Amino acid sequence: MPMKNESEQAGFTMIELVIVILLAGILAAFMAPRINLDQFRQTGFTQQALAAIRFAQKQAIASGCFVDVSITGAGCNLQWNGAPAGCPNTAIPNPGSGLNNFCDQSSPAASPASAFGFDNIGRPVPNATQTINLGSTTITVEAETGFAHE
Repeated sequence: MPMKNESEQAGFTMIELVIVILLAGILAAFMAPRINLDQFRQTGFTQQALAAIRFAQKQAIASGCFVDVSITGAGCNLQWNGAPAGCPNTAIPNPGSGLNNFCDQSSPAASPASAFGFDNIGRPVPNATQTINLGSTTITVEAETGFAHE
């Protein structure tokens, strides 16, 4: 049985590897500016706003206090509104980040402005269907139940 010579072993040469890495770098340099992150950021804002609305309703039910929701182009903020008597009147921080903005790290396509709240049993205040337009997406908060959905 003949022995293999070291020069007969299969594999890539250093020059081949460098050329492949160089070509991948050139392709990445041309493709990176073409990636549109705006759609990802808008979707992220919508999902975070929806989560903030649902969190506000759960906080209102769990605490027995009214919670105000404010969604603008700058972010999503929640606040205890001091009702009924004995409830705090302070901002509610995001449990994940500790910040007051529940929608940081994302941005909507439009600059929506919506303000409503939840009473101590989770109904929207005012008790009517709330519609929040976020660019091409709409979040609806149903009257009576407070169910939030796209």
